[in-house]
Amino acid sequence: MTPGNLPTRHYGFFILAMLIMVGLVGYLGFRAIEHEALLKRYQSEELAQERIGQAQGVVTQLLASRASRLQSAATHMQLDDAWLKALIDSDADIDGIFIIDRHGLLYPAVSYPSGTGTLNAQEQRLVDDLAPVLRDPYLLMSHNIVNEASQPRSGWYFSNTADLPLLVYWIRKDEHLVIGFRLSYIMLLSDVVNRADLAYAEGSVHIMENDRLIYASATDLLPDDLVVMASQRMAYPLTNWQVVYYGQAADTLAIYLWGSVLVVLLLAVIALVVYGIYREYTRSAREAMQQINFVSQVSHELKTPLTNITLYAELLKEELEGYDDETKEHAGIIIDESQRLSRLIQNILTFTRTPQVVLKPVQVNVLVEQIAQMFMPSFAAKGLALSVEVGADVCVHTDEDRVSQIICNFLSNAEKYAASGKRVDLSVQVYDKHVDIRVRDYGSGIPVKDHKLIFKPFYRIHSSITEGVSGTGIGLTIAAQLAYSLGAEIRVENSNPGTCFTLRLQRSGQAQQGQGVQDMQVNK
Repeated sequence: MTPGNLPTRHYGFFILAMLIMVGLVGYLGFRAIEHEALLKRYQSEELAQERIGQAQGVVTQLLASRASRLQSAATHMQLDDAWLKALIDSDADIDGIFIIDRHGLLYPAVSYPSGTGTLNAQEQRLVDDLAPVLRDPYLLMSHNIVNEASQPRSGWYFSNTADLPLLVYWIRKDEHLVIGFRLSYIMLLSDVVNRADLAYAEGSVHIMENDRLIYASATDLLPDDLVVMASQRMAYPLTNWQVVYYGQAADTLAIYLWGSVLVVLLLAVIALVVYGIYREYTRSAREAMQQINFVSQVSHELKTPLTNITLYAELLKEELEGYDDETKEHAGIIIDESQRLSRLIQNILTFTRTPQVVLKPVQVNVLVEQIAQMFMPSFAAKGLALSVEVGADVCVHTDEDRVSQIICNFLSNAEKYAASGKRVDLSVQVYDKHVDIRVRDYGSGIPVKDHKLIFKPFYRIHSSITEGVSGTGIGLTIAAQLAYSLGAEIRVENSNPGTCFTLRLQRSGQAQQGQGVQDMQVNK
């Protein structure tokens, strides 16, 4: 026995269940903490991507507004030198204009209509920067082709040059004429700085050009507190631009710390509750064990004097041969009641203690006749006729005392609850592989719904038959336990009238323990 008087297997099962439950709660708790930390990191990454998208949207909007304005200018454009120069002078976003047809560069050129005959420094720089495009005009469209079936009508072109990057927006006027606008890169940078209102208290957006800072949004955080949360390059034509979001790393340490504290507290509460249940269970188990030990001890102490009473009552009955019948009847009653009390005490001892199984050859017919002789007087006193049919001799390898106790319990139940039938049959039927010992009464029978319940400890059928009849409610429970230990089988069936209890003993060699309960059947 282990602490609390629990059997070792029960105590081990309790500890195992406790460990499994604590482990499961701990595992689920820490998985929840991990999930919360991942969610926190995911939210931080989502926030970083959202703010990068806002910065990219500012730059994209600046390019889109320029493209829209240039589309409008190209629609009303007059293709002469004076008008084009006036447009360049009036729009600070335009650094130059060029026109290309299928033969090459038309403007700026010395021979262009109304031209001065010479190129100024700005025009010459534009022509020099456009040299790759003039050699291969397809370069203008290469980054703007959506599908091979259609040619783009407008688009962007970008190229790094020795001085400032070449940023061009071009428009196709017709199949052979392309107008290009060189945009002021300085004005674009200025607009990004002046129009990007991206102040965040808990982070900062940086717009970089080839690792050179163009713009940094204001933030309440110190530079040392900032780490790179996300970065992304701009789409064409500004692929040399990169948007970087700096912020505070997700504080998962606090989540793990407080989450672990909560999990530990939860485990502590569960442990306390389980320990309280365990204490209450062991207290109840101890009390029950004390009561069982007390009953067992008292029963054991009663067994010896009761045996002496029975013995001397039998001797007294023999010495009363010359006395009147009433005196001998009184002695017989003492013997019958002593035997009945002995059976009750034996049932209690069997219920509280499991004696050793002693297997040996048993003459079943002889044993049944002995049991019948033991019950004859008490049956006769109640007006019950006990019919015995044992048949041929048969020997079974089993425990004689256990078989006797099972049959005695069957007969005792018939005596108590089926006396109204006035008859009980006790028979032995021999088969090739087994022997059946049957006790059949002619009483009111047992409801089918109670056929399994009657083998539970202390269960008694509530009916007019059982009212006023004393009993412990453990006789059939003990019979089932004994049958289980013998590898035997108990069957119950209604016989109309009455009930038939059958103990089936196997004839094939030594009985195997553990078959009784598994093979128990209830036949309707």
